[in-house]
Amino acid sequence: MSTTFNLGDGEGGPAAAPYRLLVVGVGGGGCRAARHVVTLLDHGPTVVAVDSDDQALRETGLPVQLSIGRALTRGFGAGGDAAIGKIAAEDEENKLRTLVEGMDLVFVITTLGGGTGSGAAPVVARIAHEQGALTICFASTPFDFEANRDKDAAQEALRQLRMHSDATICMPNQRLLEIVPDQATLKSTFDASDHMISMAVIGIWKLLTEVGLIRLNFSDLKNLVENSGGACSFGYAEGAGPDKAKQATQALLASPLLDHGNVIAQADAFLLNILGGPDLALLDVQQVMSNIQKVARRDAKVFMGATVDNDWQGRLMVTVLAAEHWVAAKPLSGQPVSVPPAAAPTAEDATVPPAAPEKKDPATAATTELGQKELVFEKRDRGRFDKVEPTLYGGEDLDIPTFLRRNVKILSDRG
Repeated sequence: MSTTFNLGDGEGGPAAAPYRLLVVGVGGGGCRAARHVVTLLDHGPTVVAVDSDDQALRETGLPVQLSIGRALTRGFGAGGDAAIGKIAAEDEENKLRTLVEGMDLVFVITTLGGGTGSGAAPVVARIAHEQGALTICFASTPFDFEANRDKDAAQEALRQLRMHSDATICMPNQRLLEIVPDQATLKSTFDASDHMISMAVIGIWKLLTEVGLIRLNFSDLKNLVENSGGACSFGYAEGAGPDKAKQATQALLASPLLDHGNVIAQADAFLLNILGGPDLALLDVQQVMSNIQKVARRDAKVFMGATVDNDWQGRLMVTVLAAEHWVAAKPLSGQPVSVPPAAAPTAEDATVPPAAPEKKDPATAATTELGQKELVFEKRDRGRFDKVEPTLYGGEDLDIPTFLRRNVKILSDRG
């Protein structure tokens, strides 16, 4: 399938965000979840379907589609083989690069365990990250009852996603069993999985685009994601009516997505956004935050926002993106390190002559400055070979130890 990419500002009209955002569904499950995002958002980000199965691709109904690996799969899918899914994506690397070019934020949505999702999603994430986009992956993993081969493929794909993205949010399907009714059909269960993933995307989209009474922006999201160490957890909950704040908070802390509140309790940092209608009250915000703070660590970094959407009159949603570990970004090599300027001398300093520098024993000067001792070998004694002709090779005496011939300094941390 020859595809021309015409990425506008979203399906329903001009984008509300000053950033270019793209949602890429990869594989059958990923494309299905991406389609779910479109059904829930009238004016959302541009959503693209990427798959090696042409029939499944057409069924998404999304206006932007990319069929990958046709020379290999002839449009019939990867057959559950992640290696084929990877090759299919690599064969279309130029098109994928064009797809994500110029984007500020790319969401990669996939379900792991199959062929195209497990194999192609890490390639898409890598390309988006190489193009400079903040890359966040949402990946669901198989149920415990699924084949071990699928679970092994999912774990390897999850490892690859974390390697090639800024953050990967793993959403195990097994946790759905605590959400859906006992007698839920298979279709409704997978619909719940799609809804779970799409709400993660929508929660972040709303955070970046809606009017902020307490504003969170792209830099806050970028800061959390880039310092998360590559893995984040997502949770959301809703409430309605007079006690909507209490309902949403209790549901959030009971959510299996956040391990029943344990994720928040252990997180080094988390981003929390409260979405409500025009009736969102200060008391609602205070109630949500006070209940969350009772659970969270006192030293946790918290990025908090509150936004208003007219469609949410009488309702409230709390969205959490949590980083279990906060890994401060290291300065790039060669980047100057700021050093605070020395204090200006005062008049009192001018009247006091500077102290004479302390004299140091030359033998111990290096030890004092470096905190280590240099082992000095002054005598080059050849031992039993002292009266034997030296073994010369390439102009070097091989009877002399290498560290002495090449003047290698040996340091010791012993006092």
